[in-house]
Amino acid sequence: MAMKINRKHFDTIDSTNTWAKQQAPTFERNAITLVTAGTQTAGRGRFNRVWVSPPNQNIYATFCFFIEKHRTDIGNLPQIMALSAAKMMENLGFKPKLKWPNDVLLSNKKVAGILCETTPFSDQLCVILGIGINVNMPCEVLEKIDRPATSLLVEGGNSLDVEQVLEALQGEFVESLDIYMNEGFYPFLEPYKAHMVHSEGDQLKFHDNRKVWEGAFQGINTDGTLNVKLANGEIRTFVAGEILPE
Repeated sequence: MAMKINRKHFDTIDSTNTWAKQQAPTFERNAITLVTAGTQTAGRGRFNRVWVSPPNQNIYATFCFFIEKHRTDIGNLPQIMALSAAKMMENLGFKPKLKWPNDVLLSNKKVAGILCETTPFSDQLCVILGIGINVNMPCEVLEKIDRPATSLLVEGGNSLDVEQVLEALQGEFVESLDIYMNEGFYPFLEPYKAHMVHSEGDQLKFHDNRKVWEGAFQGINTDGTLNVKLANGEIRTFVAGEILPE
């Protein structure tokens, strides 16, 4: 049965993830706490990047929930969130792709990003799963971002109701979280693969947070980890990191 949602909305906040981490001890254990904001003054992406967060244009949201501490598949939660966002966009008529591990792309440009953090408690982990989706961000703001970025407005030609888009995302994710809690990542493996922007043999550069590797994309494993075939023929498996732009 899907968990109930306790929503906390702010017109302005430093970061929905930062606030959620600070407040995690106060959250109801058997519910999802959804933290949203109209704008963020210190929005964060992965690798400590700034997440550009202009007022009242986009989704800035963090889904917080508690899971068993010993689960080994926590790293799949951002992938499940990315897939939820992709399904939501498909229902709106878009054709999203997923860049491993959890970027959502339209026209090969980033439209959504995910930041997953955890806070330990004695018997459980609080998962703090943040997502930013560029909904109504115009070209002139997108051009100030240091990497190729787009929005639903730019791709579709029409502005959308941010609250309705969030509601659609929430519906997809809550349903998916219920499946994950009972069955893990496996039910999402094939849909995730089907949405990937990468094809077997694609040459890529990969940063594992220590060094840059170059090789050919060799697919993903049942646990969502990435395989890269190096020039010497060795296949290396990565749990986390970033596929760099060409």
